[in-house]
Amino acid sequence: MAKASFEIGETEKHLIFVNNNLFMKHITIELDGEKIADEYHYSPMAKKFHFDVGSSEKHQVEISVGGFSQTELLVDGKAVQGS
Repeated sequence: MAKASFEIGETEKHLIFVNNNLFMKHITIELDGEKIADEYHYSPMAKKFHFDVGSSEKHQVEISVGGFSQTELLVDGKAVQGS
């Protein structure tokens, strides 16, 4: 299993949690504890998810997961390190 969490935002903080189960080929993404993606992914190619985060401090988020690659998160086009 590959799990990663990311905190984004300066004044309006949000927590993104990604669980990429390579054995079950299952991807789950949560934003502030609410599931926003829950699907199976059988392709060796990475799967990309796009969504907007925030109300007073808006950000465009892109998450790339799947295959054998690590989870990558871009916020407003810039890479973010996860934990």
